[in-house]
Amino acid sequence: MDETLFFLHLPRTAGTTLNAVLHDNFAPETVLSVYAKEDYERCRMLEADVLERIRLIEGHLMPESFDPPSLYGRRLRMFTLLREPLSRLVSEYVFQKSWPENHLYAYLNENAVSFRDYLTSNDPLLKFRGRNFVTHCLAGVFAPDRNPDEVLALAKKHLEESFCFVGIQERFDESLLLLADEIGLQKLFHERRNMLRPGLADAVSAEDRALAARLNNADLELYAFARTLFERRVAAAGPDFTARLRRFRFLNGKYQKMCATLEDTLVGERAGPILKPKG
Repeated sequence: MDETLFFLHLPRTAGTTLNAVLHDNFAPETVLSVYAKEDYERCRMLEADVLERIRLIEGHLMPESFDPPSLYGRRLRMFTLLREPLSRLVSEYVFQKSWPENHLYAYLNENAVSFRDYLTSNDPLLKFRGRNFVTHCLAGVFAPDRNPDEVLALAKKHLEESFCFVGIQERFDESLLLLADEIGLQKLFHERRNMLRPGLADAVSAEDRALAARLNNADLELYAFARTLFERRVAAAGPDFTARLRRFRFLNGKYQKMCATLEDTLVGERAGPILKPKG
């Protein structure tokens, strides 16, 4: 059985932008997207013939197993993107309070949940979100009594051994080119999507950011480890990679300018707190 590609989309890591690229490279009937509640419900009862034609699974979901990587009884080739943890956390909180279609929008606003609350809450809806969420996800462990050092070590092991590629959000273009080499993507031009309007994240205080750093030491260490893995991939790409990256950025810049010119005429494109929101 061929391995199915699996994009483990960690929140606020440029995953919506990457999904747009992936959708340019895979036929719709071969992609299984799992994001909304109805997606999860639908995926519980997938027919065998539907699964058979799926080449890519993407979403905010976990594999059934990391070793070996598998989901729905299928072997996976997993990839993901990581982002600097404090920036990711602030972006996640602000996005969820700003975007009415987000599943936590009503809860966060009706209960006046502050960023500090978001970090420290033990409410079932928020628990773990503000405290080493990425480490728990990549370890596949959310048991509160598990030794934190063991959870971090397991997350590192999975990143290094279970994923065919680990990219870095802050180095998206490099990540995209390397991922394309790994899984055979051909169409790579893109616009940045689902971005916070500039200035929205500034409302989070320096004190709360410092608290976030103290509460997310494992995520910070895991991110540093992921960057080390990423640097190895860049080095392995060889001396021509820099020139290839420069050319891609030049051409993609032209593509983005063309798209911006066309979108200027779209009603509401520039309104609201989220720029180029996902459809």
